[in-house]
Amino acid sequence: MAKRIWTLAIFLLAWAFVLPAQAALTVEITKNVASALPIAIPSFGPGIAGQPSVAEVVRNDLRHSGLFRVIDPAGYPADPRAPGGVKAADWTAVGATGLAVGSVEPQNGGYVVNVYVYNVSTGQELTAHRFTCSAAELHMTAHHVADVIYQAFTGKPGPFASRIAYVRQTGQTYELLVAESDGWNPHPIVRGLMPVFSPVWSPDNRRLAYVTYANARAVIYVQDLATGQRQTIAPGGEIVSAPAFSPNGTELAYARSSGGHTELYVANLQTGQRRQLTHDDAINTSPTWSPDGSQIIFVSDRAGGPQIYAMSASGGAAHRLSYDGSYNASPVYSPAGNAIAFIHRTDGVYALAVMKPDGSGVRVLDAQGNCDHPSFAGNGQMILYGTQRGGRKVLAEVSLDGKTMAILHSNAGGDSQPAWSH
Repeated sequence: MAKRIWTLAIFLLAWAFVLPAQAALTVEITKNVASALPIAIPSFGPGIAGQPSVAEVVRNDLRHSGLFRVIDPAGYPADPRAPGGVKAADWTAVGATGLAVGSVEPQNGGYVVNVYVYNVSTGQELTAHRFTCSAAELHMTAHHVADVIYQAFTGKPGPFASRIAYVRQTGQTYELLVAESDGWNPHPIVRGLMPVFSPVWSPDNRRLAYVTYANARAVIYVQDLATGQRQTIAPGGEIVSAPAFSPNGTELAYARSSGGHTELYVANLQTGQRRQLTHDDAINTSPTWSPDGSQIIFVSDRAGGPQIYAMSASGGAAHRLSYDGSYNASPVYSPAGNAIAFIHRTDGVYALAVMKPDGSGVRVLDAQGNCDHPSFAGNGQMILYGTQRGGRKVLAEVSLDGKTMAILHSNAGGDSQPAWSH
């Protein structure tokens, strides 16, 4: 099946000529599944000089997931690039259970990428895909190949053909960066001396909302990634924070501070009209929508400390979800709505935790360093978040079951507050 890959690569490539390229993230796997599936990924042939090859990207993605153990290519019996060159017995001999072969072929200034995925134990071809892409899209196309392989063996969509946004602080400079899911090709959306907070993707991945400062006031911008145009949310002079897009992308929930307390609002991004959701003297912040748009969960100190509450997206009474511990904040729904990730203080550490939508079944996934800003992958199986390792701010990913973990870091500065595209 042929597919055309649409990405923001053209725009990111254009920015590269205006702003200097940033240091890419390095992915370090710190925890994986003991029963990871052994898989072989032959070369696919050469790609673009100076870039990782398609096979290298695919191998790294699959390792990164923690669910696959990529067999060392040095021991491969052959380098097939089409189904006719596959002999299952040869790959069984090197311990492979899975196999993905393919090719990268130049065509009309771009590339055609083919992939064929096999269960070596049965000799069955599980799936085959054909992609066409430009040179600028080849690295992202490799992520699509990894997604095909991931889904063939797990039955779930892969998380790799996506982007991440995150905040980097280098000295006194702050940047909001966008990169591919493995940290490749990071480029700044915003750069300056003002801090940047709370980036979130629109459902169509064409816009980012974030908080920064203008005229000594915190403001929310919604920025179109293709044009760079920015929309300011809420009238000038208000102190606003914690933006969150509605599932249909037409509204933005946020927090507004005034008179010593903070209330939740929803703004219509087309008309500018807004409605107030909460009406009390507490601090109410960090709203996020349920996947079906019917509910908003948020953080409030109305009971004395920050806890997670839920209410109808149209407003009204709220009910408390979190009861485990004295500090629970930064909630976010999984795409399927079957889990909520949040920051949970335990033993003096701001840990990453998950719970069921009704607030039960709290599980701590990472308490090794203070964590921030959890964000689910589009397939709901991984959570991206900020944390600390060795006294440095880094990004991390952990599986929903806590069995796999990876650290994403660079030598360029401290990274935090990540957001995974949908």
